[in-house]
Order: sequence, then structure tokens, then C-alpha cells
Amino acid sequence: MKVCLVSPYDLTEPGGVQSQVLELADWLKSQGDEVRIVAPRLPGGLSGAEVGSVVRIRANRSVAPISLSPRASARMKGCLGWGDVAHIHEPLMPLVGVAALRLRGPRVVTFHADPPGWVTRLYRGLHPWVRSLKSSRTMVTAVSRQAAAALPSGWEPERIVPNGVDTTIGPAEVRRRRGRVVFLGRDEPRKGLGLLLEGWPAIRARHPHAELVIMGAERPDPPEGAVFLGRVSSEVKEWTLRSAEIYVAPNLGGESFGIVLVEAMAAGCAVIVSDLKSFRDVAGSAARYFAPGSLTEMVEQIHQVLRSPSVSDRLSEAGPERAGRFSWDRVGPAYRECYEKVIRRST
Repeated sequence: MKVCLVSPYDLTEPGGVQSQVLELADWLKSQGDEVRIVAPRLPGGLSGAEVGSVVRIRANRSVAPISLSPRASARMKGCLGWGDVAHIHEPLMPLVGVAALRLRGPRVVTFHADPPGWVTRLYRGLHPWVRSLKSSRTMVTAVSRQAAAALPSGWEPERIVPNGVDTTIGPAEVRRRRGRVVFLGRDEPRKGLGLLLEGWPAIRARHPHAELVIMGAERPDPPEGAVFLGRVSSEVKEWTLRSAEIYVAPNLGGESFGIVLVEAMAAGCAVIVSDLKSFRDVAGSAARYFAPGSLTEMVEQIHQVLRSPSVSDRLSEAGPERAGRFSWDRVGPAYRECYEKVIRRST
């Protein structure tokens, strides 16, 4: 099969959608498929088209690296006219996603984000393109119920296909360190790093040997017992997750899935997370929860797990089984079924 994957986001920068596009491309290639990618910018060695002219805009309490180039349609036309099917991620995100919807041919579109109100209103304003999603040559998917909420009422996706995650996390022989707590994420308010740092002295007061390892962010003068690693390689990320007793996700909202939760569960961490609907859908009973933004509840949950090896071990054992639901061995074939179905009904 020949598949064109479309991302509205710069693929040279980290992000949830970016990782999905790149990992899906790798999985398809491993099955013998041909893949071309359209994005504002591509990492070296990938076949496809660069739309270029990246700008960074604030969206969903984060920063999105997108292209607003008026030449987007012309630059991507050669790729989108190639192959058996196009898979457009975030199809209503300007300008790459919207431009891709103008071109004909079988296509699967996937909504990823938990949209703030202004994005939902924007999507309603793009009514002609939203109407095009009802075409028989288009299959609408979303990675979760929260992501599906981007569509106006009555335009529900045909299928929920969760994010795929590489669940073979790091070398199994890495020794787990009791008391090691890990955070992974960008230093943005909605990721909740500030809440974790605020609560860390209270945790250290009860558990003097506990350590906090923070990946993906850098700040000067870390609190006692904490270290910032900044942006890390995949190898360092996987080794650190394998070595941790606890993974904490103190996110405040705006999350449609939770890829890093799956990675942490796959690595055998005891997972403690904000009680967001998307996180509960992902982690189920394999995690402990606290009210989003509640410093007291977060500190108490971390304390309870640190003081009880049996609770920690139970969560550690439950994680890999739960994470298996999101492996590419399951998600990849689900997308292939979508491609085959939309191709059949487009002929």
C-alpha cells in the first residue's frame, strides 16, 4: 500500500502528533508499505514534501509549530496525488490540514487534541471543510473521546483509534531505584511541573532519600533532591523510566490522551496522575489519581506509594499489561483497516 501522511506540525520539533506521524510511518514501512510525508518541515532522510515557513502560535495552553504559508496547497499537491490513501492528522489545523482537505482521493483524518473553546468555535467557522468530512471518500477518526469533541455535534468520528506507543521501553535489566520519582514533559503551565516542584519539599520531608528526575525541562536552582535533565534522547528517557519507582503526571488539563503515561506504564513505573478523563481512559486501574491542581492530594498519593512497597509493586506489575493495549501491534493494524475500508468505498 502507498500511504501519504500529513502533519500540520513541524516534524523536527517534539510533540504528541509529531511522534504519532513518525512512528506510524515506521510501522507502515516495517509492513512493506511505501510512505511519503507532508509537513512544514521534515527530519532528514524522510520522503515527502516540506511546506516550510514555520510559525509558532499559542494553542491549548501550548505552542504549536505550524505553517501559514499560502503556498501550502501547491507544495503538497504532488505528494497528495500520489499513492492509495492520504492520512491527514489534525485536518482542520491551519494551513496544512485545511489545504490537504481540498484535494481529492481516499483519505483518513484523525483528530488528536482536546480543543479549547476557541478552537471548537474556529472549527465551526470552517463549515465547508467540516462538511467535506462527511464524504464517502473520507473516514473520520479520533484518538480519544476528548479529541472527538473537536467536531460539532452530529459529526462524530466513525472510529476511535488510540495513539500508538512503542511499548518496548528500555533494557529490562535496568535496576529500579526505590524512591526515584520521574516527570517528563515540556515546561508549560498545563503540564503541572510547577505543582510538582511546589510539593516536592513536603515529599522530601517524609522521604529524605527520595529523588526527583525531571526530563524535558530546565530551570535554574532545582530544589534539594531534584535534578533537571532538559531535553533527552530516547535512550536516556527509556533508561530513566526503567530506573524509576514512580512516574507523576500532574497535568492541569488540555490533554486528549497521555502517550507518556503509556510509556511509563510499559516501563513498569508506579503511575500517579491527575484525574483527567483522558488519563483515566488510558491508565484505568493501573494508576493512582488526584484532583487536578490539588497539591495536598498529589503529595499524599506520592507519599502513600513511597511508603508502601506492596502498593508500588502492584502498580508496577499492572502497568505493562495496560500499556499493551496501545502498542503499534494493535494500533497499526487498526489504521490499516481504516485505509482499506475508505479505499474500497471510494472506488
